[in-house]
Amino acid sequence: MVNERFIELLTKKLSDEIIESEVAELKYFLANDEECRQQYNFFNTYWIQDQEQYSNSDLMFRQIKNRIGFSEDIEEELMETGQTRKFYWYWRGLAAALLIGICFYGFYRVNPFLSKTTVPTNLEATKTPSRTKSKIYLSDGTIITLNSETTLKYPATFDGPTRDVYLNGEAFFDVAKDHAHPFIVHAGKMSVRVLGTAFNIKSYANDTHSETTLIRGAIEVTLADRPADRIILKPTEKLILNTTSVKKIHQGNHLSAAALTPDSVNTNYALTNLTYLKSNDTTIVETSWVNNKLVFKDEVFNELANQLERWYGVKIDFKNESAKDYRFTGVFEKETLMQALDALKMIEPFKYKYKDEKVYIY
Repeated sequence: MVNERFIELLTKKLSDEIIESEVAELKYFLANDEECRQQYNFFNTYWIQDQEQYSNSDLMFRQIKNRIGFSEDIEEELMETGQTRKFYWYWRGLAAALLIGICFYGFYRVNPFLSKTTVPTNLEATKTPSRTKSKIYLSDGTIITLNSETTLKYPATFDGPTRDVYLNGEAFFDVAKDHAHPFIVHAGKMSVRVLGTAFNIKSYANDTHSETTLIRGAIEVTLADRPADRIILKPTEKLILNTTSVKKIHQGNHLSAAALTPDSVNTNYALTNLTYLKSNDTTIVETSWVNNKLVFKDEVFNELANQLERWYGVKIDFKNESAKDYRFTGVFEKETLMQALDALKMIEPFKYKYKDEKVYIY
């Protein structure tokens, strides 16, 4: 059984968060435990070989794919559309993330970090209404930007072994480094653990999926109902957590499998990369809101409506059910609600009516 402290040190080593005293501790594990050496070699190889040729890695990918139960119908669908090679790297990241959970399941079943989250009662709380953003400076130097309709709960000062905050909504975190006190964000079914990094979390209760997007550093994500899975993100990677029981998750041109294991009926997730508005543009969809831009790419109207509600402070009611499946790409910055809806009407045919801060889509 691999030592849990070794796994923590390995995570820090791979994400360049390890300090000098911990390097010596890691070397001790490697010098005295064969199983630790094997795990270190496996994950270190994965971490540094992102640019490896497909032909050299195909066998490893096939083995991993079999371990996670990659369904044949999805593979056939990708082959029919000529996208098998395109999705290789996408699946390789997800497979490696899942394998971390598989390899360490034996000792990781019981861990206080994965226990059911209980929100302390003596916390500060900041809530941003619709059409509003705010910035919070925590006692440790961490800076958090809150998006519209977001609630963050946090202690006035951090005095325990970890720095825990609780999020409902969307926020961009720039976490102050403190190797002795990991920073943990509890957001719905996710717990995101960091030491010092910048990342975005989107976890609204009325959205069908949650997202964690890493800008720099490294983060470790665990799920409340899937304690066997330990997901480590690298810069420019994004974790999508689906909150409904579906067989497939579609995101633009990406296709990922869900329900990979028997215990994933309630929680399905996929690992992908940052979304850029255009191939020659540096605009990042996931964090554009920080710069007061509502950017969306191939977004389903039903999901975009949630963003429009928070952005403009309205409620949207679909009277035309088929309109929910319309897809849109665009950028809103200074447009009024009417200007935004008129722009969307030029892409897909629908009518709308605005009355008493509510939009009806026909």
